[in-house]
Amino acid sequence: MTMSFTGITGSRRNWMAGIALFVATMALYWPVTNFPFVNYDDQLYAYQNPEVLQGLTWHGIKYAFTTPVAANWHPLTMLSHMVDCSVHHRFAGGHHLTNILLHSTNVVVLFFLMGRLTHRVGVSFLVAALFAWHPLNVESVAWIAERKNVLSTFFFLLTIRAYLSYAKNLRLPAYALALALFTLGLLAKPMLVTVPFLLLLLDYWPLRRISLSPDSRNEPATLKRVWWEKAPFFALAGADCVITYWVQSQAGSVASLEHTPMIWRMINIPIAYLTYLEKAFWPVHLGILYSFPKTLPVLPALVSSALLLLGTAVAWHYRLKFRWLGVGWFWFLGTLVPVIGVVQTGAQSWADRHAYVPLLGLFLVAGCGLNELWRARPAGRNFIGLGAAVVLSACLLLTRQQISYWRDSVALFTQAVDVNPANAAAQNQLGKAFNGQGQTSEAVEHFALAVQIEPQTDEYQYNLGRALIDAGQFARAIGPLETALKGKPDDAVLHNTLGVALMQSGRPHDADREFSHAITLEPDYAKSYFNLGKSLLKEGQPKPAITNFLVALRLESDWVEAEENLAAAYDAAGDSAKAIATASLALTMAETNNQPNLAREISAELQAYKTKPSQPSSTD
Repeated sequence: MTMSFTGITGSRRNWMAGIALFVATMALYWPVTNFPFVNYDDQLYAYQNPEVLQGLTWHGIKYAFTTPVAANWHPLTMLSHMVDCSVHHRFAGGHHLTNILLHSTNVVVLFFLMGRLTHRVGVSFLVAALFAWHPLNVESVAWIAERKNVLSTFFFLLTIRAYLSYAKNLRLPAYALALALFTLGLLAKPMLVTVPFLLLLLDYWPLRRISLSPDSRNEPATLKRVWWEKAPFFALAGADCVITYWVQSQAGSVASLEHTPMIWRMINIPIAYLTYLEKAFWPVHLGILYSFPKTLPVLPALVSSALLLLGTAVAWHYRLKFRWLGVGWFWFLGTLVPVIGVVQTGAQSWADRHAYVPLLGLFLVAGCGLNELWRARPAGRNFIGLGAAVVLSACLLLTRQQISYWRDSVALFTQAVDVNPANAAAQNQLGKAFNGQGQTSEAVEHFALAVQIEPQTDEYQYNLGRALIDAGQFARAIGPLETALKGKPDDAVLHNTLGVALMQSGRPHDADREFSHAITLEPDYAKSYFNLGKSLLKEGQPKPAITNFLVALRLESDWVEAEENLAAAYDAAGDSAKAIATASLALTMAETNNQPNLAREISAELQAYKTKPSQPSSTD
């Protein structure tokens, strides 16, 4: 195979190449349309978000612009999910299809954009193909919750295209279009705040509006224009930074210095940069969650810093001979700044999805570097073309393999655990995935591993306790739940869950205390009244049990199990008439709700109540 690195000529050939890229990318990712939602953030953006599930409405538009989701303010992304729900509702394949269409469209836009930057069809095709088929980008495409990434990148690429048009003729409409597209990109994801700096890089190359030559004679008027025309972009980026930081702080997703000390953050930065570089060139052992190491990695950080400084020195040294090298390198370094960890959000040390835009800088360097070899070594062009074909083929194979891990939540987090078994967050999510499939013993195993790795995390302790209750190991569940309560003493759900474990372990008085505490903390929490009623009924106190069941039903009127237990309490109190009436209502509700097993259970109880002699009411 040979690759032409000559200048782009002939729109028909270009469109054929663009269509080929689009079709190949769609075909590569098509299996994802058969995959379900995953249990990690997809519920927040789509299938369990009641506002989104209503589809695109005026109320939904207001919600998108006024309500942060997953500790982020990205209204345009939320509107896109609402459109999906209008069309596909809870059909995950439709939501996946939108992501795939956006990514494939980004590939075509990138191909033509690179044509404007490099004027080389071979370079443009290689950069676009690497972006389209690189395994590191699978997370951004196959994960419905990462709609914000593929959507914001669409506007990012169009912003650059509009800016190139403006720089060519300095016409205001093109400038206004670039500013508008940049705004839309920020409304999809705040990571685009580095775009103004990237536009300055493009002013250096390929636009050559500014120069870094020691003897350069940049006209003051040109330099002034170059800087002032970025002012609105910087203003928008600054405002978005403030909004994003405030929203994430309010949501509690910005890690405190106590949780993630600054020394850890600063040491992780060069390691993260070098990891992204490594994964760009050797994309294996990829996972959805990467945790911080357990010990401070000082030596790896020093080595990583030295290598990054070396790369920067090389880019600076060749800033005049190979301008594309500096632009690509600083594109990569600069666009990662918002997610590199100075302001730490989340528990990850780095993430595949963060490389979606920064990788373009490295791909630009690879494409232009290969072009230089192509021009300098005519005799080796067949080997260059063959090498490019081998790399792209390897990307296709690795990407298809990486896509397969997204077939369900268990496969996804099994892969994450395989990559790093000491990753507590991945173990916890895998436990959730098994729990969602009803595999309780496997869920307990992975929740226990998460607790073993990070015993100080309340969520992991709670999840283990909850799973142990589901597994019928009530006494064993008490310990993790009590540990979780030490970190969250005012959590009504935790008190209620601990009460269930105590009640089922034969400690009714302790259980009553926990249920009552939960009610004090959250008076409208129906489950606490229901469970307190069950506990009191077991203790032979039907009258206070009836009171609590009635409150639970006032808070949740269509609760079949509460009606069933209320009937049992009436029966225990000797009020057969009310027991029969209440059980009859519960039976009707169970049949209406298509709960056949529960209906059979209630029917048997109802028959038992009817066989008892009628007694006067003693519960009024």
